[in-house]
Amino acid sequence: MKINYYTFFIVNFFFSILIVFASFFFEFYYNLEPCKLCFIQRFGWIFFTIISFLALFLGSYKKLVTILTIIVLSLLSLIGIYHSGVEVGILDNFLSCTTSSGLEAKSIEELSKIIMNTDNNDCAFPKYSFFGLTLANLGVLSSFFLLFINLLLLKKLLVK
Repeated sequence: MKINYYTFFIVNFFFSILIVFASFFFEFYYNLEPCKLCFIQRFGWIFFTIISFLALFLGSYKKLVTILTIIVLSLLSLIGIYHSGVEVGILDNFLSCTTSSGLEAKSIEELSKIIMNTDNNDCAFPKYSFFGLTLANLGVLSSFFLLFINLLLLKKLLVK
């Protein structure tokens, strides 16, 4: 069965909606506060969702839209790989997901207050895993899958 351009971007759109919905679901239903990298990935997926939706109405710009989705998915894949690397401890996090270190505290009471009022949103500690895969790992797999499919679509569009 051949999938045309519009059907393809409808699938892209609903797949990305599912990912964005899942990120909000985990945040608000399970109270999993996202780290900075999670927010960056979420905004990337929201941007990809918007592009996929607009692609349905921009039929005359098929190649341009497909190339744009490939760029966005490549960036999402790289961010996801980096995020997974930070979680595993292979890479150092240059975004500094940790909050105040407490070095400005003048007493033990002040330090205790800083510790008690600080949320732990460190990117190095995954908050959820599914069959041994963290949400960052699942994001990488999703973006790689869509990237591969988008590359196939671009190849099809260029061969015409």
